[in-house]
Amino acid sequence: MVKEETDRSIPPAAQAPAARASSRDRKRWLIPALAAGLVVSLALAATFVALWITNVDTSAEDVGEFMNDQRPVAERRSIEVINLLMNYDSTNIDDVADRMLEISTGNFRQDYEETFSAGLGEAIEKVSASSRGQILNGPEISFRSGSEALAIARVTQTTQNDENPAGNTFDYVIEITLIDT
Repeated sequence: MVKEETDRSIPPAAQAPAARASSRDRKRWLIPALAAGLVVSLALAATFVALWITNVDTSAEDVGEFMNDQRPVAERRSIEVINLLMNYDSTNIDDVADRMLEISTGNFRQDYEETFSAGLGEAIEKVSASSRGQILNGPEISFRSGSEALAIARVTQTTQNDENPAGNTFDYVIEITLIDT
């Protein structure tokens, strides 16, 4: 059995109006709280319905068509990048570097810029270095996402300078990540 304790300093008749006032305060806040909850619920329901109505099913054919439309763009850009990396000489290295910085992004751009800031252009000019290359196969384009493509090409490159006018030729595979910004 639980015994209810009351404050003996307050007469019992005075305790009842205080309890009624507390009950009225709670009822006064109950209606606005319920109304606010209803408004939030309706807003969430309306958002859900709007998203559900506008939901468009994307088929594999739609995705494939989009990627095929993007393939020539990625191929052209990867060919340009490969040609800039492989074809330069002491007379055009500044133009090549400027163009590469225009079209590159991210860590590659930062590293490329730092390399030229450290004096690569001047070193190429000093020894009259040149490079000529061509794409042997590719580039083969694959997509990692709608905004990222991977280009792989097999290339040959011949580098020359004042000390080695006959040059050295290298064949290798180059991989380029293209990001649509």
